[in-house]
Amino acid sequence: MAVHWMRWNLWLQGAAALLMPCLAALLAMGSQAQAQRAGPIQDVGSAQENSTAVHDVALVRVHLPITGNADQLLQSILVRSRDDLLAQARSNKDGRRPLLVLQLDPPTQNSNIGSSSQFERALSLARFLCSRQMSEVKTVAFLPHSVRGHGTLLALACEEIVMASDALLGNAAANETDPGTILGTVVTAYREIAETKRTIPVALAIGMIDAAAEVLQVETEEGVEFVLRKDFAKYAADRVILQEDILVPHGTLAEFDGREGRQFGFVKYLASNREGLARALDVSAEALHERDMLSGHWKPVIVDVDGPMTARLASQIETLVGRELEQGRTNWIGVRIDSAGGDLAASVRLASFFAQLDSNRVRTVAYVPSEASGGAAIVALSCHQLVMHVNAELKARNLAPQQNELSFADKLEAARMSIRDSLAPRARKNWSLLTAMIDPNIELFEYHNKTTGEKFLMSAAEVAGRDDAADWQKREPLIDGQDALVLDGTRAEQHGLAWRTVESFDQLKVLYGIENDPRILKPNWALELVEALASPGVATVLIAISMFGIYFELRAPGIGVGAFVCAVGLLLFFWSMYLNGTAGWLEAILLLGGICFILLEIFVLPGFGVFGLGGALMVVAALVLASVTFVWPQSEAEIAELTRSVGIVAVAMIGVIALVTVSRRYLPNAPVFRNVVLEPPRPEERAEINQRESIVDHSNLIGVRGVAMTHLRPAGKAEIARELIDVIAEGEPLDRGTPVIVVDAHANRVVVRAVGPT
Repeated sequence: MAVHWMRWNLWLQGAAALLMPCLAALLAMGSQAQAQRAGPIQDVGSAQENSTAVHDVALVRVHLPITGNADQLLQSILVRSRDDLLAQARSNKDGRRPLLVLQLDPPTQNSNIGSSSQFERALSLARFLCSRQMSEVKTVAFLPHSVRGHGTLLALACEEIVMASDALLGNAAANETDPGTILGTVVTAYREIAETKRTIPVALAIGMIDAAAEVLQVETEEGVEFVLRKDFAKYAADRVILQEDILVPHGTLAEFDGREGRQFGFVKYLASNREGLARALDVSAEALHERDMLSGHWKPVIVDVDGPMTARLASQIETLVGRELEQGRTNWIGVRIDSAGGDLAASVRLASFFAQLDSNRVRTVAYVPSEASGGAAIVALSCHQLVMHVNAELKARNLAPQQNELSFADKLEAARMSIRDSLAPRARKNWSLLTAMIDPNIELFEYHNKTTGEKFLMSAAEVAGRDDAADWQKREPLIDGQDALVLDGTRAEQHGLAWRTVESFDQLKVLYGIENDPRILKPNWALELVEALASPGVATVLIAISMFGIYFELRAPGIGVGAFVCAVGLLLFFWSMYLNGTAGWLEAILLLGGICFILLEIFVLPGFGVFGLGGALMVVAALVLASVTFVWPQSEAEIAELTRSVGIVAVAMIGVIALVTVSRRYLPNAPVFRNVVLEPPRPEERAEINQRESIVDHSNLIGVRGVAMTHLRPAGKAEIARELIDVIAEGEPLDRGTPVIVVDAHANRVVVRAVGPT
């Protein structure tokens, strides 16, 4: 019977092979006849473009990590995107749900910074994506690069996932100190999102966050499913298990690349760039341009980086922009740059300030009408977008040492390390590109990624350190190794460094839909005063005057002039340093604590000087730390800054010593201060006083009782034998009114002890 069936099967296959060409020919003839009746045949690409143009789609970039109030800002952006899509869908009358694509972007492909999203913020945004508010649009998560940490929740909360084949998704506890002790509420939240959307199997979602879970890949008659080990017994009770494999072992966190996600069914399409995403979603590539959801609601301001880059200029810009952001008066900052560079540390500091601003909250746009060189070029590349005039130049600068070769080399190395470790990940730029603006030894090449199609300017050293180094192909060097890098606006746009080129500032305003001229941020008189007070010279004078005020108050107690001068000097010093961003609560606590300890040593607990010495050290530490932005130096630049601050305090102390010396000699004879400052007795008067004090004898008072007329801390006055006598308390301090008895008397030194009432 089996042989008979095999013969029939072979006969049917042969007949089908003969009939298929005939059938194909008939279909082709029919199609050609229909085409002749209908007209010329359309181009396939044109037909596809026309068919997809009506599908409403929007793309919103979500910059990871999600921290602070980023979830609330993104929710408002997504609501506006949804409303725009629904309005377009009603006008198009297409009938299909609009597509809302969330492109999840970590800072850099090889960085773990993107894994530090805050769980509460990510969960809030994920629940919003699962809510009814977003049900009228179809959400798609696009992952061109790996996403770890709690940013994984956003992918779980979308209806579809599109990933690059080598991108990774999972390891959701990457930012936890101990993934093995993840809280149950966190696991429950992942289960909730996975069960709501069903984009990723629940077991796989839990395997991404809970290292204690073991995920099984089970094959049954119905297909392949994923089950947790703890649920397997119940699952297998009413099913026939054909095969059982451990997919995620106990003690590990699940992490899958795009190919595995496609195999397991939770990745809908594979795409590494927006062109591939457009083909996968069957939409036009033009429809997937990033929607600037802040546009139309711009509150623009302009800050000028004009001339040499200095620490003062960087501080001014940080203060002005920070004040505007705190008060919510801007969400578009234009950084107009016309500078040949300058101080390296100041340039990197200002670039880091702009790079760390949240692009979901504020847009920073570097505008270069003429030139941005060296450190100024680093600032321009660190903004969210760069707009240049066509003939403007973005160029590196061959920096030369000014004075000390070793000091300059240290500063250059500190700038390199800061760019590589901190600035580049925040600015989402390649570190070698930024460093090449100040280091002529770095040679840039144009690299193409044969897998994703991306093009970057990088050095060979940076490519060698990447995880995907094998995927990058080197092209010709961007410049000759002997010349400095110079890019005009056109070339900068071609290499993806500049977002757009314009011919005037008016075109820039049109580009962003800004109607009126933006406000220009300039320092006012208060900021100028703060900067003047915070300058090293004025800070030294303020400290010196404050210390001299303390000395003057001790020389002339009760007048209050010295105390007033000291208080005003310290208030001005710390106020200027606080507004300058270098002083905070730590310095204020050290200062107040140190003064309290010094007063305690003088008036309450005179002894070995522990409180006095410790208090003085605390005051000095407060004055030193008030001029720096750190507690303990970690780099050469910070050591230099600490040295400068210590120098200010040291010079101030020398100035105090000079003032004290001058005042002791000339102040008592001055007409104004003659009656204020007590003049020291003449030598003959001092000898008479010493002789009078030496012949005083209070030995007859030993054993006589009396009453303390003042607080004895430990010295004071007591009434003994109806006389008011200077005494010293033995042992602990005594309060006024305490009965005392004289226990020792030597010359004019009378020692008393507390006794009970008689």
